[in-house]
Amino acid sequence: MGAGPYGISLAAHAKAAGLSYALLGRPMHFWKEQMPQNMFIRTNPLYISLSDNEDKWTIERFGEETNTPLEAPFPRPAFVEYGFWFANKAGVDFTPELATEVTHSASGYTVVTETGKRLMASRVIVATGLQHFSYIPKELRSLPPSLLTHTFGQTEFDRFKGSTVAVIGSGQSAWEAAALLHLAGSDAELLFRSEEVRYAGEDNTASGLRLIESAEQFYRQPIEVKEERWNTPRRGSVALFLKPYVDGKVKATGGVEITRAEARDDGKAYLTLSNGETRLVDHVISATGYRIQLNLLPFLAPELLSAIHREPQPFQGFPFLSEHFECSIPGLYFAGTLASHTHGPAFGFVAGIRQSCHSIITHIVSQQERVSR
Repeated sequence: MGAGPYGISLAAHAKAAGLSYALLGRPMHFWKEQMPQNMFIRTNPLYISLSDNEDKWTIERFGEETNTPLEAPFPRPAFVEYGFWFANKAGVDFTPELATEVTHSASGYTVVTETGKRLMASRVIVATGLQHFSYIPKELRSLPPSLLTHTFGQTEFDRFKGSTVAVIGSGQSAWEAAALLHLAGSDAELLFRSEEVRYAGEDNTASGLRLIESAEQFYRQPIEVKEERWNTPRRGSVALFLKPYVDGKVKATGGVEITRAEARDDGKAYLTLSNGETRLVDHVISATGYRIQLNLLPFLAPELLSAIHREPQPFQGFPFLSEHFECSIPGLYFAGTLASHTHGPAFGFVAGIRQSCHSIITHIVSQQERVSR
């Protein structure tokens, strides 16, 4: 489930292994329909390849065959094009329907799609990404949808032309939203808790390589090393290419928090800040990231959710996974973001794809061979 980079790559490996599969989801939907297309990918294009069993259909080969320059920052539409190119080359078949219910019994899994189709499976892999986990601070939740949106799914900014917009957050999505608002003719302001923004280095090649290496190493590291990583607050950073789009163009106020948000009768949002200042704006965009919570997956049946063992507090939103990404219910695997606690931060990015595919599909094949003997 999930037809983004992880799902497409898993399907390519399943096909190469001779497994029967159904790849459910809208192909590359998050990258194509839920993100602004006139922006870039922050990861160096050297490290955004999808995965097939022979490492044949890489981003480098795509660049050569389509005459697409692999330059950083890499345009999002080019990455979407690469995803479909990869699927075609690897012979991946899509079932462009969403799963609405997944149940489990002694005979295996039953997956019901939005059109009522029923699929029987011995294994299920969940690779659905971030779309269910958008986080909005409680101080903002009193605002109605007409005044408040999250950056997830925010693709068009022209509707904010001539409007005053407060963007809450200090990470990549906040700076990107601010840049796009400015380009659309909005009067935007960034409001964030940290004292200053942290820009990532211009050359992110090293960080991309470290993520890929960590995908193979994190699970086997000593628990002390893992705990240090888990318990260290993660500071967001902003890609350097966004700096000229925002600096000197968009007002930025750091060191403040929103303590109260009210919808006024005149259709505006009234924000009270921790420093005593106030703002009156036409709209608020919450660029406040994601909080992983397994229970928010709408398609897993309640009895299935309650049976899945979780990571210890305070990380119980994540499933507890084996070395092969399998949860406590045999045959149910999680790839991508939902694996990023057990297996490390690489799995919140494209960097974890190759390790996920080799581990999960190899395990499924070995399990089937054991049963057939």
